[in-house]
Amino acid sequence: MASGIFISEIVGTIEDGSVEVCAIADAIYHSSEKRVVVTLGAFARRVSSPGHEEVVAETWLPPTEKVTEHLPREDAGSFAKDVFHSWVKKVRGSVPTQLHLVT
Repeated sequence: MASGIFISEIVGTIEDGSVEVCAIADAIYHSSEKRVVVTLGAFARRVSSPGHEEVVAETWLPPTEKVTEHLPREDAGSFAKDVFHSWVKKVRGSVPTQLHLVT
């Protein structure tokens, strides 16, 4: 049986606040294999007004990554969070300086 967690964070806002940069992690623990797989992603979204969001394709965002580790179930959550925190730093660092990311 597999179980999982989903984590997301707005990494920052670009320039005038109309575009948010977001990082996500989707972690699945496979108990039969004692293995966790964390899928990491990032996207930018234009926010024109509450409830009206448009995903924007940005070539400077890092591509989706997967991290796999064999460990006991009780360690899977903290492992996923540690991986996610590293990913957030990578996503933040991918934003070109001229876009002025506000965190």
